Amino acid sequence: MRQMRQSRARSEGGAALLWALTLVTAGPSVAAAPWPFEGVWDCEVGTFTFTGSDYDSGEAPMPIVDIAPEGDTFTLTFEDDYQLSLAMNPDGTMTWFSPVSGDSFLCRRTP
Repeated sequence: MRQMRQSRARSEGGAALLWALTLVTAGPSVAAAPWPFEGVWDCEVGTFTFTGSDYDSGEAPMPIVDIAPEGDTFTLTFEDDYQLSLAMNPDGTMTWFSPVSGDSFLCRRTP
């Protein structure tokens, strides 16, 4: 009987350890919802591509280090502390704005 209890305790302990390791290594099983600005946009001066981690204006992808949502506007921050704002408009367009240059473009999602 004693041997059976020890075996069961080892089995339960092993199962608990396996469960804990699964949680730590698997991470969330459901991906986060995409940001509203993710996708490919025609922004008057070029085609801009946004993902949850990169922005590409056609030159080279720039890693996004922070996304700060405020209502329907999202401020993206990049490695060099450059920022741009993306405002989601009710008609499905997006306004791209650079506070550094003052440039602003109306963007339409590409099919």
